[in-house]
Amino acid sequence: MIPDTEAIRIAYLTWVRRSTALGFVLVVLIAAEQMAVRADFWGAPGGGESLRYLFWAAAVAGAFLGRGLKQRGVTAGKADTLAASVSLSWTLVALAQLPAAVGFVLSVMTRSALDFFVMLLVSLGAYVVLFPHYKDWLAWAAPALVEGGDG
Repeated sequence: MIPDTEAIRIAYLTWVRRSTALGFVLVVLIAAEQMAVRADFWGAPGGGESLRYLFWAAAVAGAFLGRGLKQRGVTAGKADTLAASVSLSWTLVALAQLPAAVGFVLSVMTRSALDFFVMLLVSLGAYVVLFPHYKDWLAWAAPALVEGGDG
């Protein structure tokens, strides 16, 4: 069953309204980083220098994984394509936030705020690339609507 464009639009707008609250996670991470920098333990030498590039690679790999998932789209065998689009959209937003969370953990380990802010920039870039747009939902839920032909 191919949903009509109005049903897709309503589902997309509902998801966007709900997902805006998830963007608050980045604000919380920035505030937590600022509090950590001002804490007493921050002056002590940190460790984890050898793990820095492993953490960076894992965070960036999450963003690339999200890019692949977005391009692949929803599996064709799904009975409810709107529910599958919602699920994929939540996954993409979570993968976009992964670099900032990893950067926070790494900055606490290394006592370097630069690690967090570099990963925050990667996370913001991932948001730009991974955030699902309405045209993506149209392509995932009803490829025939995008192509303009019969399914």
